[in-house]
Formats: sequence, C-alpha cells, structure tokens
Amino acid sequence: MVGWRVWDVMRAVEYLETREEVDSERIGCMGISGGGTITFFASALEQRIKAAVVSGYFNTFRDSILSIPHCICNYVPGMLKVAEMYDVAGLIAPRPFFAESGTEDKIFPVEATKFSFGKAREIYRVFSAEDRIGLEIFEGEHSFYGKGAFRFLERWL
Repeated sequence: MVGWRVWDVMRAVEYLETREEVDSERIGCMGISGGGTITFFASALEQRIKAAVVSGYFNTFRDSILSIPHCICNYVPGMLKVAEMYDVAGLIAPRPFFAESGTEDKIFPVEATKFSFGKAREIYRVFSAEDRIGLEIFEGEHSFYGKGAFRFLERWL
C-alpha cells in the first residue's frame, strides 16, 4: 500500500509541475501519521520534493511499526532486513527534512524518535547538510503540532 500511495504523490508532483502558478523548485510534502509515512517514503524516492515534514511517524521500525499491532498501510514487507528508518531518511539527504513527535505518542515512542533522528543527522553530516535536518519534540500525544515545521518550510521553500 505504501508503494501505491507514493506513486500517487509522484503523479501529483508531476501534475503540479504542469501548473503555471506552481514554482516546481518549491514543492514540499507534509503529513501526520499515515500521511507522515507517505511523506517520508515519497520524499526518499521523489527528488522533485524539495523539503519534507514528517509528523507522528519518524522513529525506528523496530520500536514502532514492528513492535505493536499496526495498520498494514504503514508496513513495508521486509524493510528491516535492508534498512532502518534513519537509513531511509538518508535517501532524502541533503534535501531539507523535518520531523516532529509528541512526548506521549504511544504508537511512535519519543525516545526512539530521538535515537533515529541522531542517526539521520549523522547521515546529513556526511552531506555537510546538518542545517537541513530538524526535530521538534512537543508535549502531547499522536498529533500534528506544526510550530517548528512551518518555520522550517518557510526557510527552505
């Protein structure tokens, strides 16, 4: 299902590029939860997405998707055999990537988000792009926060 949805995003980007009023150098993608899943994978695979904001998803597969009963729409079969979530974030680098997570998110534990972010930041460091990756931890559950995310998008788009 992730593949189908990413395909849809890629076709949406293709359509946006045909519109006069759209600056194709300023296309971003943002999503919460399942939308964060699709934003994450679409941004890893679609170079025309210039900046990504992932809310309520960026974590480790081991501590989130694979550790609790979860919607199959967030599962990529066999993924952990080849990559952890921070490795996939490396496919977005050096393009701007921002993640946010609530301190009480029971689906995506905040400590695993912090760990994964640290690993992703190391990848961004290799690209000399540490200024293009950001994380905001907010008090709350599995929800969209947006404060740092919108500033991040303003800066990069």
